[in-house]
Formats: sequence, C-alpha cells, structure tokens
Amino acid sequence: MTSPLYLTVDLGGTSLRIALLDSQGTILNVRSFSSDSVQQGDKLIDLIRSESHKFHRETKEGEIVGLSLGIPGIVDSKNGVVYQSPHFPEWKEIYLQKELSASLPFPVYMDNDANQAALGEGWKGAGKNWDDFVMLTLGTGVGGGIVLNRKIFHGPSGFAGEVGHIVLDRDGLPGALGSEGTLETWASQSGLRLQLKNILENSDFSLLSKEMRALDPNDSCLPEKLVKLATHEDPQALSIWRHFGETLACGIASIANVLGVFRFVIGGGLAGAWKFFYEPCRREIPRRMYKTTAAMVEVVQAELGNQAGLMGGVRIIQESTNKSNEGSSFGSQRYLSKS
Repeated sequence: MTSPLYLTVDLGGTSLRIALLDSQGTILNVRSFSSDSVQQGDKLIDLIRSESHKFHRETKEGEIVGLSLGIPGIVDSKNGVVYQSPHFPEWKEIYLQKELSASLPFPVYMDNDANQAALGEGWKGAGKNWDDFVMLTLGTGVGGGIVLNRKIFHGPSGFAGEVGHIVLDRDGLPGALGSEGTLETWASQSGLRLQLKNILENSDFSLLSKEMRALDPNDSCLPEKLVKLATHEDPQALSIWRHFGETLACGIASIANVLGVFRFVIGGGLAGAWKFFYEPCRREIPRRMYKTTAAMVEVVQAELGNQAGLMGGVRIIQESTNKSNEGSSFGSQRYLSKS
C-alpha cells in the first residue's frame, strides 16, 4: 500500500508555491512561481491545474489524496469560492474548488492563507502547545487565523479572521482594500513604504544617512534593506521598525480585548525583522489594555517560516478525508462535511 501524499498551495502577494508533502508534513518537492503570473483568475486555475497534473504524473497512481489551497482574501472554504483578494484586484467570485475538482483525480479543499498557516503552526510550530491562539501573518498585507479549542474559527459567515482590516484611525491613509487607517495600512510591507515615503518627503534631507536617502519606497527588497540599516543602528530605520511594532501592538491589544485570547503567533515575511519590532510591540501592549489582561498576553515568533501554510494544507486534507487520526482534533470541523 502506497503512503498518502498531499499537494498544498500557498499563495501570497509576491509568490505562489505548490508543494508535495508526506503525512508528517515533510516537504518532498516544491515549485515556485511569481504571483504576477496569476493576476487573472483563469490564469490561477490553469497554473494550479497544470502543476497538479505534473505532480500526479510524477508520483505513483493513487498516492496523492488531496489538494489544499491557501488563498489570501475573502474565501468561502465551505463552497470553494474566492470572493475578493486584496493583492489580486481582478479576482471576483472565482469558483476555484469547482473548476479544479472537475479536472483533477483527487479532492480539492481551500481556505484563507493565514488560516492554513495557523493550522501549520498549531500542528508543528509555535502554537503546538496552545489550544487557543491568533496567528498574524505580516507580509504584503496582514493576514489572520483565529484558533479556538484547536480549531480554526471561521465565524457564521465563514470570513472571520480578517484582522488586518481592524481600523485604528478612521481618518488615516487607505490600506490595501481602500479602507482608511487599518492595521494593514502600517504593519505590513506597504506600511513600510508609507513610512519611508513620509520620511523622505517631510524630513530634513541633510539629517538622513546616505543609505536612507538612497532607499526607494517601491523596492521589493525594502524590508531587508531596512533590517540591514537597523542592524547598523540607523536612527530612521530603527524609528520605522519601532512604529511598526507599536502599531502591531495596537492590533494585538484590540484582538485580545475583543476575543479574550491572549496568545499570538507572528509569522510572514516581515517576521524576520522580529528583533527590531518585538520590544516596541511588547512595551506598547500594556498601554492599550487593562493591567490584568495585559499581563496575560504572550507574543511569539512563528517557527515554521514560509512552510507553515504548506504544512497547514496537509492538516486540512487529513481532516477532510479523515484518513489520519494523528492530531485529528486540530482542524476545523467545517472541513469534515466536505465530500
């Protein structure tokens, strides 16, 4: 009897990855593509379909037991529909699950990408010892996955967890979806661009370091360059990361105050700047909460890096197909009703 294998897709603002994993979450093969190649919904479907068939041909018949898709934005996991995605403005009501299921020899499942990442961290990563936690993914935008009683909380409509769109300033600058003053407006890669733009336009240019003056707000490598400058104690770079961390703290405090969940896992590409934004975040949280509840807050860095979403996809398939009892309590009951 062949061992079950799992295909999972993790789609972000800059890249799309399709991976083949075993039942323990070990990545056996992964292929990466630019997100620019799937700006149209039909291109996304064609790419995933084509690559899934390639993986299927390269493995023994019957080994792949399912495909799970982690998609950013408003995702109806029950009916397999992507209604809207902040990084893909041309996507409108894409029936992704239906389109792929019609042409693939194994079941297709899907969820919001941050939910999928939260499942991965809860299975093998920073949340593995917690029954309840919230994962925030910091990247092009801010995603969120809410885990309650070791299950993803989707809410009655299926769209819970959009923490990046918490409004911190009703008159603030627009975020990815156009809403003003959101957490995502500042605590994301787009937020770093805004901060740098403000510094370059409004500061005394002669007081900025040569390296800071040379930065381009639209540079895709901006976070890495700001980390490098902060490492060399550039005051403006340190200020940017301090503001980033304090803004993140406001989002964390808002979530904790509403949900009564006090454990947070921080992942995504920008988590690599942890050493520069964590302390400002930690110091700011008590200023936004009651003393008693603030003392209960734990904020930790994700452990799985960019593998969290891929590994979380395995849990979605395992729960959906009921083929594995290992850790079977960790996953959303919504998946158990799928066929």
